[in-house]
Amino acid sequence: MASKIFMGDFPELMENILKNLNKEFDSLYSCALVSRYWCKMSIPILWQDPFSIRRKRPLFISNYFSSLDEDEKFILNECGINIEISKTLFDYTRFLKVLNLFCLKSKVQEEWNHLTLESLYRIVNLLIKLFANNGATLYKFDVSNVYCFNEIDSEIFYSLEQNEQFFSQLQDLTLKVQPIY
Repeated sequence: MASKIFMGDFPELMENILKNLNKEFDSLYSCALVSRYWCKMSIPILWQDPFSIRRKRPLFISNYFSSLDEDEKFILNECGINIEISKTLFDYTRFLKVLNLFCLKSKVQEEWNHLTLESLYRIVNLLIKLFANNGATLYKFDVSNVYCFNEIDSEIFYSLEQNEQFFSQLQDLTLKVQPIY
C-alpha cells in the first residue's frame, strides 16, 4: 500500500515541499529523520548551501573528507587536523550548489581555530578541489571578500578548468576582490 503512494506525482510534490524549506535547517533536518525516502529527499537540499547556515560550531566540514585520497589525508595531518575520517552515507560534495569562498574560509577557521594562515588556505584549497573533482555543480559562486587570488592555488584553477560540470549551471557569480595594500 505504501509503495503505491510514491507512484504518480507524490515524489515531485514532496520535493517541492522540501525545497520550500530551503532555509529552514532544523525543519529539513527533522524531515531527514522521518524515513529513508524523506532522508533521500532532504539531504541534498540541506547540503546545497551548508556554509551559509549559522550554527554554534560548524562540525560538518569533516563529512567532506570521507572522499579524500591518502595524499590528501596526509595534507590534513600536516595542517594539524587529526580526525578520524569515516565513510558517510552520502557523497555530500555532489550536493553543493552554492559556494561562497569567504564563508567557506570562515567555517574552516571556526572549526579548526588553531590553524596557521598557510594551513587554513591549504584546507580551503583542498575543499575547493574536492568539490570540483567530485561532482558538485554550482548555481551560485561568490568570490567576494577574498583578499587576493594568491589564496587559491594554481592547481585549483586547473581543476576548475578541467571540470566543466562545476560551472555548467552557474546562474549567479559575484566577483569582488580586495587589493592588498
